Amino acid sequence: MSEGLSDRTTSWVTGAIGLVGSIAYIVAARQIEDSLLADAVGASGVPVGVGLLMAAASVALMIKAWALPSPAPLAAAKHDGAAVEPAASRMPAHRLAAGLMAILLGYLLVLPWLGYIVSIGALSVAVAWLSGGRDRKALLGIALLTGPL
Repeated sequence: MSEGLSDRTTSWVTGAIGLVGSIAYIVAARQIEDSLLADAVGASGVPVGVGLLMAAASVALMIKAWALPSPAPLAAAKHDGAAVEPAASRMPAHRLAAGLMAILLGYLLVLPWLGYIVSIGALSVAVAWLSGGRDRKALLGIALLTGPL
């Protein structure tokens, strides 16, 4: 966690930026024209779905910020007297950003060969793993649910 901002402030700012970005993304995705061979979903269906998912995550982050206490930054959770923090919060911000960019680049590179469902599942698992998720059952669940959904 940064020394100057509380978890609440960081969540508010990140959620607000994410919400504005996702709305802009959805508006841009709705501009995609359907071809004569388009199905019921159309060419903009998947991008709009991704934008809606981004908006939902941003709203959830803002709700989390609203639920957090405001006066002081939160202390790390205690476990047997030792502070326990997610792997992403221990990682320097530039490394976390570089890791997320590498994951996104990998997603863009494999997308043409693996398709949306498998690529989105792999993207979700990679982000969860980078954020500190190591439970194999949970990662498998993420992979199996996020792609199709």
